[in-house]
Amino acid sequence: MRKKNRILLIIICILSVCVMAGLIAFAFDIQTRMDLKNKQAQTENQTDNMTARDDSIPAGYEAGNDSDDSNATGDGNITGNGNETKQEAPAKGTADGTDAEGSGTKENDNASVTPIPEEEQPAAGSLVLAFAGDVNLDDNSTPVKKYDSEKKDISKCLSEDLLKEMRDADIMMLNNEFAFSTRGEKTPNKSYTFRANPARVEILKEMGVDIVSLANNHALDYGRDALLDTFSTLDEAGIDYVGAGKDLERAKAPIYYTINGKRIAYVAASRVIFAGSWYATEDRPGMVGTYDPALICEVIRQAKAESDYVIVYVHWGVERTNYPEKYQRSLAQAYIDAGADAVIGCHPHVMQGFEFYKGKLIAYSLSNFWFSRATVESALLKLQIDSDGSIRPQLIPVMAKNNYTYLITDNKERDKYFNFIKKISFDIEIDDEGILSPKEGDSSAAE
Repeated sequence: MRKKNRILLIIICILSVCVMAGLIAFAFDIQTRMDLKNKQAQTENQTDNMTARDDSIPAGYEAGNDSDDSNATGDGNITGNGNETKQEAPAKGTADGTDAEGSGTKENDNASVTPIPEEEQPAAGSLVLAFAGDVNLDDNSTPVKKYDSEKKDISKCLSEDLLKEMRDADIMMLNNEFAFSTRGEKTPNKSYTFRANPARVEILKEMGVDIVSLANNHALDYGRDALLDTFSTLDEAGIDYVGAGKDLERAKAPIYYTINGKRIAYVAASRVIFAGSWYATEDRPGMVGTYDPALICEVIRQAKAESDYVIVYVHWGVERTNYPEKYQRSLAQAYIDAGADAVIGCHPHVMQGFEFYKGKLIAYSLSNFWFSRATVESALLKLQIDSDGSIRPQLIPVMAKNNYTYLITDNKERDKYFNFIKKISFDIEIDDEGILSPKEGDSSAAE
């Protein structure tokens, strides 16, 4: 081969290697950008795609100590931690032994809200208890990002008419599905962990929240120090909590309110607990479980002896499922048999149906309230206790969509919502105003 041809061949080989190297570098750069974009999207969608993996039993824990929904026998024979059944009933009063006395009015931090016209005010001697589902104020959650992007204007995150309903209630309750803290480490081997800066408690105050449940599968995501910070944050904000405490006595203790001469007790427990170490003991902070209902039923009986009404708020069920498990129905009936006047559920992140048992309302799941950007039916449940002592439940139709939660006001959308609720419920009627009642002829609703 001539020298000239050899040189030409060498030049071609060098150019080929350069072109190949350039293509490889270009492809690597594209892949890196795609991986970064996918990682960001995964982080953004974390709370939108929750699965039941949070609820799996860590190795080494016995069935009944933890949260796996498969532990339910499905026939009402709940197996749980036998130690729970040996605990004593709670002491009278709130956590510090005093009663939370109400005057029938609730302090409102947002004085600009238009008051209810006099002709629409509840009858004298009546009061309204309001309930919502899961709320997530984790610093990286999409609801909080929405709140910050809207210059911390809560009315851009929850509709004004919905906020008014919440603030006007005598007692407003929801599920606090995170820890208020800047301390602690993530729980190992847990798919999702939620923690909010304590300053975010102002959001709950803007909503008009009076009491929250901490009995859930996220309150201990960052350990006991973060849980203790949650207690102090809520205490300083003047927001009560049930279902968890510095020890078992506090965790199981009801919170009492006296309004218009009626005394109401609130109790909370969880059947979705990540690990046995999350249970409160005599000398350890934690929460109250209800795999075995014996402890909570004893708490309910004691609370009923010391109040006019007992409300049970419980974390249970299977995520993304519109129908309750058999064990949910069994537990709810056990609570009512023990003296509960209403049972309110959450955790599935979607609506589940309603049922009356012995004339008492069971709401199996109130869905996400302000938890993620997912589009789901939600609810504000109101229990109006009339002057004659009767309870009139009203379902306020709500939709959560793209980090905005709002009242459904369009008549066609309301009808569609109520039809959906009736489809997933058990023998109930819903009138045009959302008043819930047992279907006529339903013997299970009778006292």
